[in-house]
This record gives sequence, structure tokens and C-alpha cells, in this order.
Amino acid sequence: MKLFKNFQFSIFNFQFSIIIVAFLFHSCGRHPEIPVKIDRMEQAMFSIPLDSIAEHIPHLQNRFGELLDLFSYEMRIGAPDSPEYAENLEGFITYPDMVLAYGRIMAVFPDVKNLEKQFGRAFYNYSKFFPEKEIPSIYTFFSGFNNKGIVNEDIMAIALDYYLGRNEEIYHWLGLQNYERQLRDKKYLVSDYMNEWISTEFPFNDSINTVLANIIYKGKIMYTLHRILPQTPDSVLFGFSPEQMRWCRDNTTEMYTFLVEQRLLFSTDQFTINKLLEPSPFTSTFGNRTPGRAAIWLGYRIVAAYMKRENVSLKELLLDNDYQNILSKSRFR
Repeated sequence: MKLFKNFQFSIFNFQFSIIIVAFLFHSCGRHPEIPVKIDRMEQAMFSIPLDSIAEHIPHLQNRFGELLDLFSYEMRIGAPDSPEYAENLEGFITYPDMVLAYGRIMAVFPDVKNLEKQFGRAFYNYSKFFPEKEIPSIYTFFSGFNNKGIVNEDIMAIALDYYLGRNEEIYHWLGLQNYERQLRDKKYLVSDYMNEWISTEFPFNDSINTVLANIIYKGKIMYTLHRILPQTPDSVLFGFSPEQMRWCRDNTTEMYTFLVEQRLLFSTDQFTINKLLEPSPFTSTFGNRTPGRAAIWLGYRIVAAYMKRENVSLKELLLDNDYQNILSKSRFR
């Protein structure tokens, strides 16, 4: 589905004029948005009457399609068209731990109206920069705490059990560390998934797999995320606490200087890349006072400096894989 199409405007087409006026009126509000509908698979599953599960399976297949297949495979329930599927699904939705988790999901997310508004605003901005891109179908589901969600070229499936709040008791039972629980708050949900969506639409060119390439690629994604979610605080976009955000701002120069002096920018060592970019209690490369993934902030600052100097669009930025040229033209110091 294309979001915007080219229309022939006619002064005599009164009905179309009314539509345009209504759209402009809506778009000129403080937070313009496009209509977004989120379909809740977890709610559809757990509300099925236990005496008619088999009869509801075709409806689930028609409604959720690929997502139901992916979910069923991940949860080892089996293929939805297999004879044992109804029995396996009943076992899943009646298992005490799953029932408890679903109850927590519904307590934190009794409805998704606010999420629909937030995604509506995000995709309104996204479509201004990338009008040729399509908008995904958006769903929520319960992953059984197995993954963060599913994003591909067609769908965005949000695992709500990932965002129950850092103090959620289930996360303590699962043995998650503090830095992991910090990110499991619903305030990060929209920025997380818009980050994943942009990364899916503009994937990393791993033929140039250096520290520099990785941090600038992540910086490009974060710069784009800033433009799409302009009202969202940096600490939320980057997944840092306010204190961690301040540390990054105060130590940008020191981080860059360290990478240059240690000749790490052009390192292809995957272990070094992972230490700089993967979630962790701290970025050991820079010391134990740093937040994990601090190098992503450094990549963002390089890209921001580049965009101040170069007259290029977001699409041109995201398609540019000459990472060394971006660094050079940014004149970042």
C-alpha cells in the first residue's frame, strides 16, 4: 500500500477539495499523524473460547497470516494447518506461566491507542522523507519472552512482553541484569521499532565491516530517527539513562581520540566491534564508567556534523556506504 499518490486536482471536484482541506487541517495540528491500526494477536489468541479453538484457527490464519506461522514455529506449537495445532495452542494459552504473562501484558497495555498515535506521528514524518516507501502492517503479540519482535519488509510485530517495565518481577525471575531491564520499558517501544524499521529498509553493507563503518552506519540510523521522532528525548532514542546521556555528551571528544590513538577506527575485529555496539553494562573499550553502546552516540555526532556541511537528503545519506568519505567531509574533531 502506498501512503501518498499523485492526484489530478480539479477546481470542479468539490468532493476531492473537501478531502484535501480536511487532510491539511489534520496535518497542521501540533502533532500531525497518519491513521495507524495495530492488530493484537495475543489478545485474539487468549480470548478464544477453549471449547472452540479448532473453529477459530482459520480466522487466526486469515487475520495474522505470516505472523501466526512465525509465532507458531518459534513457540513450537506446530504449523497452524497441522492436526495437532488446536491441542498445542490450547496448551500454550492455558499454561499457568503464559496466563500470568498475558495478564501482565494486559495490565501494562490495556489498549494500544497511544501506540497507534505515536506510530501515526512517526510514519507521518517517515513518509515525508521517504514518500516512495510503504508502511508496514503493525501487530502485537506475546513472544514467550523469547525475542524482541519481528520486523521485515511487510510487517512490524511488537513483542509486548519485552516492554513491561524495568521493575517487572518476571524479568527478575528470568535473571535479567539491570542494564537489560533498563531498556524493557514501554517508553522505548516506538523508537526501538522505528529504528528496526529504518535498519530493515536501509541495511548495513557488511562488505566494509570496520569499526568506522559500523559506528557511522548506526549514526546514520540514529540521525534519521531524530528527524522522524523529533519530540523524543535523546536518552530514549539511544536507550541511555539521563546520566549516561550526559556522560556521552561530555566525553565525545575523548571517545573519538581514543579510537584514533589506538588505531581502532579501521579495525575489522568483530570482537572489538561487538564491544563497542552491543548491549552491555558498560563499553569496556572506554572504561567501566561508560554506558554500553556509547560508540553509537559518537557515530551520530559524526553524521550530524556531516549533514551540517553537506546538502544531501536523508535517503542519499542512508544509501551512502562511503563511510570514510562521510568522516572526512564531516570534519569531525
